[in-house]
Amino acid sequence: MSKRSRSRTAKSRDGHEADEVQTPHHARRPILVLVAILVVAASLRLAGLGRVAPPGLNQDEAANAWNAYCMLKTGQDQAGARWPIFYSRCLGANRSTLYLYVLLPFQAVGGLNVWTTRVPSAIAGVITVLLIYWVGSRMFGRQVGLLAAALLAVNPWHLQQSRWGHEAALCAFLVMLPFAALLWSGAPFDDTPDDKRRIRVAVAAIAGLLTGICCYGYPAVRIFLPIFLVAAALVTWRGWWRQVRSRKGALAIVALILTVGATFGPLAWQHLTDTEGKGIARRSKTTWVWKPGSTLGEKVWAAVSRYPGHFGPDFLFVRGDPYEVQSVGGFGQFHWYMLPLMLCGVAVVVRRAWASRAARVLLVWLLAYPVSDCLSSHGLGTLHALRSFPGMCSLVLLAALGAVAAGELIVRWRRSAAIGLAIAAAIAAVFLNVRFLHTFFGEYNDRPRVYDFYFHVDLLEACEWLRPRLKDLDAVYCTTLMTNTPYIVTLVGLEYDPRQWFSDERDPLWLGPWLNYSRYGKMHFVYGRDPRTAWQRAVRGLASNGRKDRVVFIARPGELPSKTPPVEQIVGPKDAPGLLIYEGNL
Repeated sequence: MSKRSRSRTAKSRDGHEADEVQTPHHARRPILVLVAILVVAASLRLAGLGRVAPPGLNQDEAANAWNAYCMLKTGQDQAGARWPIFYSRCLGANRSTLYLYVLLPFQAVGGLNVWTTRVPSAIAGVITVLLIYWVGSRMFGRQVGLLAAALLAVNPWHLQQSRWGHEAALCAFLVMLPFAALLWSGAPFDDTPDDKRRIRVAVAAIAGLLTGICCYGYPAVRIFLPIFLVAAALVTWRGWWRQVRSRKGALAIVALILTVGATFGPLAWQHLTDTEGKGIARRSKTTWVWKPGSTLGEKVWAAVSRYPGHFGPDFLFVRGDPYEVQSVGGFGQFHWYMLPLMLCGVAVVVRRAWASRAARVLLVWLLAYPVSDCLSSHGLGTLHALRSFPGMCSLVLLAALGAVAAGELIVRWRRSAAIGLAIAAAIAAVFLNVRFLHTFFGEYNDRPRVYDFYFHVDLLEACEWLRPRLKDLDAVYCTTLMTNTPYIVTLVGLEYDPRQWFSDERDPLWLGPWLNYSRYGKMHFVYGRDPRTAWQRAVRGLASNGRKDRVVFIARPGELPSKTPPVEQIVGPKDAPGLLIYEGNL
């Protein structure tokens, strides 16, 4: 037998024997499959990015884009803080800063726009698909890794989060990246025998740095990641103890602890010392799941009672998060074909947990997945897709492990039945994914709330019309009806110069906990309980200022009675009038 056709038998990670074919043709096959999966993942995440799924720009995306652009051009965020590290003061909520720094190189090349705001999330989403393949292969074998990558590539939850510029979009990536680095460093999270485990001190230091840095992202990550990693270390403590007893292993652990402390330590200190909620904890102070004045027992019960729903069918498969900014209405966070696979996965990890470190790590990963969402409430009174997002890859790995184990069992029982079930599962998966993608890239974008209030499609179109004309105008008055924090959206839509922002006259306006502006420079935003009265007051103010101004009004139909026809009309879904633009001297 020639070397090209020779094969050897190897022990798989769960103890079963499997044939590992060494021919170049068979060795390339998994790589080709992985490349195909990554192509699908990239296509779904990059196609139409910035135009559809979702359309327009959400105010949280705009806040990230604008503050990053201010930093790029002036070295300070919109509030004037130079290179903020722990939080940025945009929108008055003291938001995390990591996504701002991620945006900088993209804006340096592509400028300030919707596409550069979202493309980091899309790229991180594709890399996460690659990381889950590597982690799944390392812990449970290549078949599990490939299937996990395929399931994540088309997962509705992960896909939607990969297509917008919210800092939470990086959550899965910020968990998978340090965990993969820890596995690579030789951390005993898989089933490699300790005497054959290769320990890398330098990689352990890098893993510690990545762990700490990733906690500077969306706050849900800084809750989930430390809890998960500590729990994973506790259930694999014997492996860590064996590492401590070797010189190289002890050095790796020391390097890991020091680098985590150097990066995560200052962030943790900020949280511990902000007892009044005026700094880094400003936003969390308004979102605790318990009521002010609650006892410790009431707080614990409020958090614990929120936990079970994250494993229920309503959130996972039926409705998901009903807030359509974060989840497509009419769909769960996962497709229904994942349910039997997850159940099989639970059976596998429970059966293997005593003997397999990898199974125990996945089990605690799964149990920890909802923790970030148990401390905070949702404005709609339901579970929150963004705060649950850091742990979602555990469910994907669980399903992939269950599918492979069930497939092997059915093949041993009856091969013909396995083929039939595989075909049926493939048909169901294709149908459900096509149904979701048809909605997500189609009808979802024309839903009225999605179109105007959530993603400001019409306001961005008005900004595109206004941008080349703004320098020749004396004032612009813009509606605030069916918008959310419109000033921040217009700053991105107009590609405003941050240096101009800092020299402009600005009128801040607090609406609850959120900082808005009723004016910056030439841009005025018409606020009032009665829109018609507010517009009349604005027009009277212009008419009585003693000078003739060239003015543009951007209003909703019926807000600004005028006998003069608009110079431009922004048409919404189904040809419904969205915004009317008037221009004249006043």
